[in-house]
Amino acid sequence: MYVCNLIAFLCCVMLGLTEARRMRKRSDTCKYGTYQHEGKTCCLCPAGHQVLHDCTVSNEPKCELCTSGSTYLDHPNNDHTCQPCKICDPNANMKVKNGCTPFSNTVCGCVENHYCDHGDQCKICKPCDRCDVVETECTETSNTVCKDTTMSNGAIAAAVLVPLLIITICLVLFYLLKQKKDKKSRDTVPEVEPLKGKCACTFHIHKKFCVELDLNPYLSEIADHLGWKVMKRVALHNGITKASIDNHECNHPNDAKEQTYGLLQDWSQKQGLYKAYPALIKTLHAIKERRTADEIKKIVEKGQAEAQP
Repeated sequence: MYVCNLIAFLCCVMLGLTEARRMRKRSDTCKYGTYQHEGKTCCLCPAGHQVLHDCTVSNEPKCELCTSGSTYLDHPNNDHTCQPCKICDPNANMKVKNGCTPFSNTVCGCVENHYCDHGDQCKICKPCDRCDVVETECTETSNTVCKDTTMSNGAIAAAVLVPLLIITICLVLFYLLKQKKDKKSRDTVPEVEPLKGKCACTFHIHKKFCVELDLNPYLSEIADHLGWKVMKRVALHNGITKASIDNHECNHPNDAKEQTYGLLQDWSQKQGLYKAYPALIKTLHAIKERRTADEIKKIVEKGQAEAQP
């Protein structure tokens, strides 16, 4: 009986020791790992917490939650200070995608139409490239990919330039033809029709014949039709110097009619008695005063008609 009681007692002791060892082992297990502090093995604080006091009697330190929105720790640790949250700088074209929590740092992204291809190291977002033809759109992590339109641009340029070149050539040809026509017109000697009842000079391109006509009786009326400006052009065209023209202007200040008459008379005398009329008509044609030339023809023809018996 004594032996049976002893055996039972020993069994109870052994079971107690085993249970105590099991309980102690359970309390000694650290879920997130351990760290050493002053010769003691302490458990790490979980993510989102910092160590407020290291372990002393037990292996459990005192942990404190990081400040939400300003600090974080994203892994089990034995840090006594939480890490500051990342700031997304709007001046760098960045925005907050995911706000900071005690367990995770801020996640930044790029504002619209900007990108950054440096991953977590991104400090500034750059503007997306603009394209005439987009092959791949811009994203927060990659720039726009533009489609090569070199050939297309060349074709467009050709389509625009060829018609312009043709138009330019046509305009140049038109200008040259007009210049040739104007030169031919200038080189052609105008024909002065013979006057009825009196003699005159008739000029042709290849020949001329002259008969006598005195222009002096018509000078006053012709001067009225010519005017001072046209008369100066006639004189200059026939070699009269500007000094001589200015002299007539000074002789009759503020009297354009007398200035014109005096210069016409001087010019007529230099041409010769019977050469003045055809020379005047020819000069007026040369300086593009054809209507004035026709008026002078009418003056002379009318005078000749009235002079007939």
